[in-house]
Amino acid sequence: MALTPEIVRSSWRSWWSPRWPHDRGGPLWLQLVWTGLFNTAIALGMTLLAWSFVRRIDLTEALVNNLVISHCIGYTIHGLFELAGRVLGVERIAGFNWPQRVAFYSLLPITGVFIGYAVGLTLLGVDVVKMVAERPNLLVSIVLLSIVVSGFWYRYMANKSRLAEAEAERERARARALAAEKQALDAQLRALQAQIEPHFLFNTLANVVSLIDAAPGEARRMLERLIALLRASLSASRATSATLAQEVELLRAYLDILAIRMGRRLRFRIDVPAELGALPLPPLLLQPLVENAIRHGLEPKLAGGTVEVGARLHGDAFEITVVDDGLGFRPGPGAGVGLSNLRERLAALYGDAARLAIEELQPGTRVRITLPRVAPPVVPDLRSPHADGHHCR
Repeated sequence: MALTPEIVRSSWRSWWSPRWPHDRGGPLWLQLVWTGLFNTAIALGMTLLAWSFVRRIDLTEALVNNLVISHCIGYTIHGLFELAGRVLGVERIAGFNWPQRVAFYSLLPITGVFIGYAVGLTLLGVDVVKMVAERPNLLVSIVLLSIVVSGFWYRYMANKSRLAEAEAERERARARALAAEKQALDAQLRALQAQIEPHFLFNTLANVVSLIDAAPGEARRMLERLIALLRASLSASRATSATLAQEVELLRAYLDILAIRMGRRLRFRIDVPAELGALPLPPLLLQPLVENAIRHGLEPKLAGGTVEVGARLHGDAFEITVVDDGLGFRPGPGAGVGLSNLRERLAALYGDAARLAIEELQPGTRVRITLPRVAPPVVPDLRSPHADGHHCR
């Protein structure tokens, strides 16, 4: 593992965390480094404290003795916690009740102090058994010092634990609030998309009826394209993701129906290279934009016009355009609600990585959507937003 500033910071925060060393950040050797630095600081502090009371002591000898004993105690405590974590398991330790936590986080340091003192004094050439027999007060002093230090240490860890738990609870509350907000947006978009435009369906069926006697071939073709459109729409409405090729298939069925209904007044072109067909796309994203262009741009125009759909790659993103040469974007009461909902949907899926822009042409309108080439991390089961039926402008 390469040592980076983030790993160093994570390791340091983990070493001071209430669950150290079981919830360890960074490699073990780096945790041992922090313990060594802490031991050294304690030894320096003890040496200076002793020198402040007894100026005639040998500082070098005192520092060496304190370093040996401090490192023995510190690494013994570190090793006991590591061993306990492996024997008991992290989850079991995390589930301790209050008395168990007090016993665990107090007795292990006290035990480490005793063992560390014994090892350190032995390394310094002291007969520990003889010293304890001759100076029993020293043993009592070590016990009292261990209890005091462990008490302060546990109190500090308990406070950090409460702070960490409070912070975790705030994060959970924030996550719940974001999830609720996302669900609300999901429900709103579902309700908007669930409205199947009745006029389109009824007008198409009425056209079929009128064509049965006069042009049965056209009537049959319209019914086939309507079935294809309904099948594609149903599949898309139940899906959480789609591809550009699937959206294009739905658009062709929809435009074929309108081309039969409007005759020469509607012309359309779909310029989407086949190699872009696998690009991920939220389901039912494009059809409302095309319908919007026809409903508000071409149908009110006596001569009709052309709608074009295109797609192009731009680095790590791809761009989809819907262009018409109709009457143009004309804001009015309730106008823009559908596009606003579409922007909210793209923001919920992609954040700032997606953009939607409207350009006024002379004549007509261009709607441009820019999306990343990768699917969003989590794609809600949303339908494309509409305000009233399929009104987008």
